[in-house]
Amino acid sequence: MRIRSILSPVASAVAVVALATPSQAVDNGLYRIHSAQDGKCLKNSEGYIGGELGDCGPNAGWRLVNLSNGTVQIREANDENRCLALSPLKIFPPNVFDDRCGNSPDQWVIDGPSDSRLVVLRLGDAPYMGTLTPNGDRAVLAGQGRPEWFLERLG
Repeated sequence: MRIRSILSPVASAVAVVALATPSQAVDNGLYRIHSAQDGKCLKNSEGYIGGELGDCGPNAGWRLVNLSNGTVQIREANDENRCLALSPLKIFPPNVFDDRCGNSPDQWVIDGPSDSRLVVLRLGDAPYMGTLTPNGDRAVLAGQGRPEWFLERLG
C-alpha cells in the first residue's frame, strides 16, 4: 500500500512535466529545405536580402537545432554562428537573411504532420509577419500558413 501511495504522486509529476515540455518538430541535424512549389532549395546567402532559392548545391545545407522553448534555429551548415533570420530592411514582403544568431528574430516554429516532411515555417518571435513562402527566386515572409516546404534530412 505504501509503495502505491508514493508512486501515484510521482507518476502525476512525470506526466505534468511531459505535457509542459515543448515537443520537437524535427530532429536536430543537417537538412536541405526545398520549396514544395518547384523543388528549389533555400540557400545560404550574404546581404540584407537573403532567402535565395536555387540549385541544391553546397550552399543549400542548414543545421536545424531545437531550442528549449519549442522553437528551432535554422543555422548555416558551414557556419553555425549564422542563422536564417528576419531582415532589418523595412520592405514588403518581409525578407529573410543570414545573420549572426541572436541578432535578429531567428527562432522558427516548424508545423506539420508527424508523418510528413511537408511543413510550415514561421518566426516564433514574429508570427504576424506571415509564414515563409516562395516568391520568385526568394523566400519571403508572406505566406498564409500553408505547408510549403520539404525538409530533406542529410545527416
